[in-house]
Amino acid sequence: MTRPQVQADDVYGSGCFAALLERADRNARPGATGEAQYGTAGVSFLAPPETRLALVQLTSELSYPDLEGAGTSHFTVEPTPSATARQVWCHQFDPDDKTPGGDPLRSYGGTANSKEETVYHAAVFRNASGYAIGHPTFRAGDRVFCVWNRQSGRWEILAPPLDVWRFELKTALSPGSFATAYLLAYAEGYAENVHIEFDVYDALVGTLRGRAKTDSLAGTQGYAKYMPDSGRWEIIAIEHQARWIRFGLTGNLSHLDYGQSGQVLTYWDGFDPDPNNAGIWLLNSAGTDNSYTFAGRNGDTGIACLDPASDYYRIVAIDGNDYDPVTIDVVTAVTATTYTTRQLRLPRGVTFGDAEVHNI
Repeated sequence: MTRPQVQADDVYGSGCFAALLERADRNARPGATGEAQYGTAGVSFLAPPETRLALVQLTSELSYPDLEGAGTSHFTVEPTPSATARQVWCHQFDPDDKTPGGDPLRSYGGTANSKEETVYHAAVFRNASGYAIGHPTFRAGDRVFCVWNRQSGRWEILAPPLDVWRFELKTALSPGSFATAYLLAYAEGYAENVHIEFDVYDALVGTLRGRAKTDSLAGTQGYAKYMPDSGRWEIIAIEHQARWIRFGLTGNLSHLDYGQSGQVLTYWDGFDPDPNNAGIWLLNSAGTDNSYTFAGRNGDTGIACLDPASDYYRIVAIDGNDYDPVTIDVVTAVTATTYTTRQLRLPRGVTFGDAEVHNI
């Protein structure tokens, strides 16, 4: 780069010429970075100041923008999450920060001698309008590294966003498909944030623990992780249909019946399989000689387990006090002078043609 020309009649003495030229070389050297200063002498480039890095301890929760009223023309809330914090350590201390004895600080070693200030988390997920969405990456009491951003004029947290979100389905989710979900936030309890919607994907069909073949209904909750390669929120855990139910029969069940309708009385290890009380179908368990294991009357109660192969509940027990079998003699062979009988135990109410089994 050509040196600036210094006139012989410059107001400075000749002893300053060398210093002026050295300064010009330093400020206008190729590759110089930093702020550009414009003046009567031309343009000079100042070397950037030292980067300020600090370890801070958050003294409040990260505050995300409240999206109530988003989309209106007067929606003017701070789009970036922020929290108050105190410095624990900084490699470039504020000259005004002193120890109790008046000495300059070299290391905080804690937060008692530092001032409370606001820090921002700029590296977050944002909606189409630029407002931060998602779960806070840190909470009050956590220690994080911050850098002083000269452009924004504030301390900014050096950390990526949290990429695992809780969700609650807004619409039903079919196996292998996707559905719209609400962010499931926590504020003294879990509740859906209806202002934050995103699509969740059942990417790996059949690998989720307890995933049934039927749809997951609206209101089902789970976790999804953002996968950069697909650009999708892929489900890693989801609430499944109850594995166990206590039921009441709504029809008679014999050893010859492969199933019967029933009503869910209680359920556990999952969500309610019949939230509308429409009734469910119960499968009997196979026995021997083309018969089934369980029998009972309308109103009898029992226990059933979800059969993942059929996606129905299979009976594993019927309460003995409710099942009162009847012993009858059935003629099995007849000759000219004798006949042979066999005893069978059947539930009351079972019909043979027009005959019904009652007390014998």
